[in-house]
Amino acid sequence: MKTDTLVTLLSLVLTLAAMMYPHDPVHKSEDTSGAARRGEHLLIFALLTATLLLRFAYVFRYPIESDEPQHLHVVWGWVHGLLQYRDVFDNHMPLFHLLCAPLLVVFGERPEVLYCMRLAMIPLYAVVLWSTYTIGRVLFSRRVGLWATVFAGLFPSFFLCSLEFRTDELWTALWLLALVVLVASPATPARSFLVGVILGAALGASMKTVLLLTALGVAVLAAVVLTAQSRSQPSLRHLGRCAAAALVGFSLVPLALTLFFTVAGALPPFFYGTVEHNTLPGLGRWHTQPAQVLFFPAMLPFLWWGARTIGRCAPSTSIGARRVIIFLAAQVYLWALLSFWPLLEREDYLPFYPLAILFLTPVILALPSRIAVRARNILPTHPLPEALGPMLVAVLEITWLLAAWPLWRDGTRDAADLLVDVLRLTQPSDPIMDLKGETVFRPRPFYYVLEGITNERIRRGLIADSIPERLIATRTYVAVADNDRFPPRARTFLQENYLPVGRLRVVGRLLTAPAQDGTHSFPFEVQIPARYAIVAESGSVVGWLDGTPYEGARFLAPAPHEFRSASGQGRFALVWAQAVERGFSPFPLRSGSP
Repeated sequence: MKTDTLVTLLSLVLTLAAMMYPHDPVHKSEDTSGAARRGEHLLIFALLTATLLLRFAYVFRYPIESDEPQHLHVVWGWVHGLLQYRDVFDNHMPLFHLLCAPLLVVFGERPEVLYCMRLAMIPLYAVVLWSTYTIGRVLFSRRVGLWATVFAGLFPSFFLCSLEFRTDELWTALWLLALVVLVASPATPARSFLVGVILGAALGASMKTVLLLTALGVAVLAAVVLTAQSRSQPSLRHLGRCAAAALVGFSLVPLALTLFFTVAGALPPFFYGTVEHNTLPGLGRWHTQPAQVLFFPAMLPFLWWGARTIGRCAPSTSIGARRVIIFLAAQVYLWALLSFWPLLEREDYLPFYPLAILFLTPVILALPSRIAVRARNILPTHPLPEALGPMLVAVLEITWLLAAWPLWRDGTRDAADLLVDVLRLTQPSDPIMDLKGETVFRPRPFYYVLEGITNERIRRGLIADSIPERLIATRTYVAVADNDRFPPRARTFLQENYLPVGRLRVVGRLLTAPAQDGTHSFPFEVQIPARYAIVAESGSVVGWLDGTPYEGARFLAPAPHEFRSASGQGRFALVWAQAVERGFSPFPLRSGSP
């Protein structure tokens, strides 16, 4: 099932549950016997332990997504004194990369660093789960908070996406943490200031925070309207002071980042990378699905109905207002995303999952008892354990998770082995032409990463495909394997002038004779000056290169050249000499070769 379809269905189920649930879902099972309560807590502890163990296991098995090495390459740039946006292109906010730079210093430049960085995301995952528990405990009950933590932690779409090394992990953790501070106690200017600081840090991690702030503003306004008749409602003056304090706190991190890049003389590239590059008219769904903007207004009546039901069923006005804020913050964000965002990615939904699951948890916990009441004539006379229903849901989630990506499949090897070849083949100063920085530890000859927005800008002529010229100017001898995400002109140049040697390509070409005239002459042309070697598929190479005996690798300038073989028939290749010297070959080993 596609992610956007899944979250849409989850949102609709949540909205219907909110509208149809006629009473406050704080369960009588909170008052069960001490033995039953301890047994349930042990079960929850066991499930959370299993979640953590699965988390560790999937770090080393779940496929490396292309954004992960891209983020790591930006972190590598900071470690090596390169300034994000000016020296290393990026279209994300910088806080995540700045915070991760010390981790790369500690872990070092090694292929296993991809796993290390994934492991470093576990504390952020823990923050999200703790925040889910805290919000659930404040809004409903301790039992709801605990089970919501289990359900959210094991929910496959959230579990798998959140284990990746990406800026969205920090963004989601900060968002949930801000909501904890917001709902844990009555609003004060000091707490509002802290909420603002955390949300400002979230903006420092992702520009999608703008959507979250819009959703939160709508949610707070709706909560104020729905509780307008309550005597306990804060005065407008108090709300104004809290809003002002939040605005001051919110401005701190964005202003600090802006000031930093201004002082560094990189404000224009900072603005381009974070704002201008990503706001391309007619991009993605803006062009293919213009009717998507109707989703948001169409859902507003249902969201209002659900929020009003939630507020009225709460045990107090204060709890009702907080529930309305959390419910609408999640729902308005989701439908604004589906309606107005041009490119939808899996990670965009990370802030939605824990809050949606939190509101579904009371319904899940209450269903067994409600079913028993309605079907008491056909069910056994002995009541079923209260934890049976949620336990079955957790087991279903684990089964779904293992089906989505079985643990016996290793999806990380290609990315890790690529880094093995990068470190083995190249020197630290050797540039490599890749798509998005997936070779991590080497400079890139072309400024822009070749992701969807960049390729669309190249297609429209807004960015020049100057990759061939950059490869020549920077003497880039290594590139990643062929991929249709390279622009057509660049892809053709790479195919004509680079030769596969395992997981990478190096400058060179297979040598072919123009005709079988018995002279064994192989004319070729060099575009990128370098030291080249000639290798044979079998046997040694004997012959003449440009009229002189070939005795080993030599420097060749850009020009036509000719190799004449004196060793008979066979396939020959011109290869960057350093690749040959480090054990790379354009000819794959035949079956049975040593």
